[in-house]
Amino acid sequence: MAIVVEHEKRKREILAKAMELFCRDGYEDVTFQKIADACGITRTTLYIYFRSKHEVFNFSIKQLTSDLEVNFLKIIKDPAITAEACLRRITSEAIDACVSNKSLFEILVPYLNGLYKAGENVYDRVKRRTIRITHLLSMIIIRGQKNGEFRKFSVKAANDLLFGLIVESIFKMAVLHNIEVSAVKASLNLAIDGLLAKRPEN
Repeated sequence: MAIVVEHEKRKREILAKAMELFCRDGYEDVTFQKIADACGITRTTLYIYFRSKHEVFNFSIKQLTSDLEVNFLKIIKDPAITAEACLRRITSEAIDACVSNKSLFEILVPYLNGLYKAGENVYDRVKRRTIRITHLLSMIIIRGQKNGEFRKFSVKAANDLLFGLIVESIFKMAVLHNIEVSAVKASLNLAIDGLLAKRPEN
């Protein structure tokens, strides 16, 4: 068990160093050897943890989405939180996570563009990586509809709207280098307001 923990700890240390390189030099200019040098290890040792710089970068994305999934599940499983409050909290924390990982997303855009030019299906790649998070959003919306918090509407359309606002904020941050967190959260809350069932007037 101790060996596994140490292995994961070392992996995260390598990822942190690699991200510093990616942010400083850009994805294309970073080599597997540069990552090894920055970590003070040989290429052979680095191969124990990762097979390529491509895998290093992909693991960074996987780590971010996995951490979000774990955090979101904790919120969803809390019976004391209503579907409405759950949806507001999760979308808010998703924006906070994007801001905290700003450097990663700034690299991600040219990385995905490079994949597109190489003939890769970028849409499918992103969808596979985010499908669990969008599934969690759908779970909350369905729960809210079943208990009467949300009115009846297309779950997919609502999911696309909320997720689209989050993606738009990532675009503004990574490409336009500008994001007004409070404005983005206000837009998400306004969208959630539109999902609510009409409450009886007192």
